[in-house]
Amino acid sequence: MRLQELLKAYEFDEIFAELAEMYPSAQKDQQRFKDAYKKLLTLRPVASKKQIRYELMYDPETDEEFVGAEDACFNGPWDVLIGKEIKKEAQADLSDLEIAANCLLNVVFIGREPRH
Repeated sequence: MRLQELLKAYEFDEIFAELAEMYPSAQKDQQRFKDAYKKLLTLRPVASKKQIRYELMYDPETDEEFVGAEDACFNGPWDVLIGKEIKKEAQADLSDLEIAANCLLNVVFIGREPRH
């Protein structure tokens, strides 16, 4: 499934409730996330061979394992990001809603919003 298809599968309020659990400061940026969500649904996706891959990762600083995607997966223009395929490794224990919320968070903070 491509990122835009995943976002379209949920209403903003569903995604934002999950996002707020991941990112406690989300409430102060709620309008920013809502505007981004609406824009991401209307952009024309650019086909990309790159993927957003959720997998078990290791943080050497905290010596903890967590499920996530590399920040580099979100470093690009929004129209390219919404065209990327979402992949989930077998050990990545996340729901589609959790992935949608995490993607929206990363797209807003790492991706590059179109100027038009």
